[in-house]
Amino acid sequence: MIKSYSYSAGTVINALATGYGCAFALDLRIRLKADFNSDERVLIEDGIEKESKVLDIVLDHFNLNAVIEVESEIPKGRGLGSSSAFLNALILAIYKKMSKPLNARELLELNANLSLKCGISYTGAFDDASASLLGGIVLTNNITRRVLKWEFRKDRVVVLIPEFERGNINIEEIRKDVQFVERALEYAKIGNYKEAMYYNTIHYCKKIGYPLEIVELVRDFDCCCGLSGNGPCFIAFGDVKEVKEVWKAYGNVLETKIVNEPCDDVVITGELFHI
Repeated sequence: MIKSYSYSAGTVINALATGYGCAFALDLRIRLKADFNSDERVLIEDGIEKESKVLDIVLDHFNLNAVIEVESEIPKGRGLGSSSAFLNALILAIYKKMSKPLNARELLELNANLSLKCGISYTGAFDDASASLLGGIVLTNNITRRVLKWEFRKDRVVVLIPEFERGNINIEEIRKDVQFVERALEYAKIGNYKEAMYYNTIHYCKKIGYPLEIVELVRDFDCCCGLSGNGPCFIAFGDVKEVKEVWKAYGNVLETKIVNEPCDDVVITGELFHI
């Protein structure tokens, strides 16, 4: 039995609008056990056997069969990088089975390619995958698949899981009038994540149809907050005690932290970064 794990990812900048993304690793984990001594392909998720097109596509890529057991702390389909985290954990387990070096650049390139092939992301989600694998906060070019910036912050995090569902994602509409996201990118480059998350959130709340008041109500607090991914979750890090109290009115609130170390014995080389 081979074991692996990876982290959830929260959003500073969603890459859908411009191809540039910024994300941070959350200490919400997916833990995976893989038994490759099987003639079947089985996914057992939190004790329940499920069909998985994603698992089939990944195992086809490597010409393998496996029984995969997953325990996840990451809410699925809520904008917290659950798909990227699952792919990271699965690819890590396969690389261990094949005794391949856990090269971060190779793992993340494969994650993005398989994400697109499986149809579980619009851009390959290189930003989410990078945060999930590397830890810390990453700024990425999802087109060239390079990490432009990687830093660490010891901050508490709260995640709002609201009562409303994900809104409609219209890619063409999201990629129009992107001046707020471009402004967010400039702030992220200098490490001003508070303003970066705010302007990113203005754009995506308007385009997808989420209430901006969830962020406006805590705008003056000493924290960085905004919409995570394509929603519907909102996320904040920093001094989040007051945020938690305000957000309780909108749904369930999880507490966690930014995690600042890579998964497993991942090998990080210069080719991963922008030159």
